[in-house]
Amino acid sequence: MTRFPLLLLHHAGGSARVFDALVAALPAHIEPVLLDLPGRGRSWREQPATTAEEAVDWLVERTAHVDGAFAVFGHSLGAYLGLGLVARLEQQEGGVRCPTLFASANSGPVGAVLPFEGSALATDDEEIFRIAEASGGVVDERVRGHAQLRERAARLLRADFALSQSFLNKQRRCVTEAEIVVCCGADDVFSADQLEQWRLNSTSGAEIHRFPGGHFYLEDQAERVADVVAAKLVLAPA
Repeated sequence: MTRFPLLLLHHAGGSARVFDALVAALPAHIEPVLLDLPGRGRSWREQPATTAEEAVDWLVERTAHVDGAFAVFGHSLGAYLGLGLVARLEQQEGGVRCPTLFASANSGPVGAVLPFEGSALATDDEEIFRIAEASGGVVDERVRGHAQLRERAARLLRADFALSQSFLNKQRRCVTEAEIVVCCGADDVFSADQLEQWRLNSTSGAEIHRFPGGHFYLEDQAERVADVVAAKLVLAPA
């Protein structure tokens, strides 16, 4: 049976492990493709990217093997990188076609407001942790209390927020032909108006789904999210 590839792009400071529950809930006809950004997960030895262009370049290289159509599910920062990736591939002659972009746990980029002034790379540890938590994330107190883990977590968060800053500064108005399916926890920090703004980044329209839970609603709502994904991809071309 032909399986439909679903690229999974994780949040700031995290790894592809955030999708464990969703991967387990996906139907057999969908093939999850888990990608850890440089510096984390299976890519931990690589130098973290600090600009959206670098990150999208990296993603293009690692999706070159995907043959035919695919979909993207990006969580938080991954939603912006997914939009950047899909828009880039559409500009390439004979590029891979993505009919659906699932944008999870993030506001539409056109009206998004950066949570800090100046460069994210110049932000100190406590401030970057505060920004992460204000954006819906959680920084484990055990990480804060361990010097080596604290330094690593802060470094990765600075790099990831620099990615977001770079994307919003240069690519927030990029447009894709893919339909955008917005997924978000009902208790997350994003308003209905912020989610609606994803419509400005697609020529094929957008729809919005809210689920019980906060920024990491995927952990408890994996089966319901998988149903939304499967309903969109079941009739997609192989």
